Amino acid sequence: MGADEKPIPVATDQDRPYWEGAKEHKLVLQRCTSCSLLSAEPRVVCPRCQGTEFDWTQVSGRGVIHSYGILRQSPAPGFRGEGPVVLVKVQIDEEPTCRITANLLVDESQYDDLDLDLPVEVTFEDRGDVTLPQFKLA
Repeated sequence: MGADEKPIPVATDQDRPYWEGAKEHKLVLQRCTSCSLLSAEPRVVCPRCQGTEFDWTQVSGRGVIHSYGILRQSPAPGFRGEGPVVLVKVQIDEEPTCRITANLLVDESQYDDLDLDLPVEVTFEDRGDVTLPQFKLA
């Protein structure tokens, strides 16, 4: 990766299904097979039921803004000159305790309209061999 390129995530054995789903423009999350708790981060033990068996399932990609921040400067060379980036934590519709951190694709003219609980939906950015889930206002 060159100094001016955006970083590209590298899949691990634990999160590979997430990235494979994203490549197909699907939001795929880990699900506990005992209690059906969805998680945005791979787990080895379910925090709800202490189960240790998981599978992966596609979710709608819809949710609401749980929290957000506007990053006005980035130390990463690949993002310099792009202007502010809005980072959101999205509470997905299928699981109120599951929150996904990603970019929110909005214009600077929309910053004053941002608020908690605004509905959003997933969209995808193809970046080389990797596809990144991001969100936009619904």
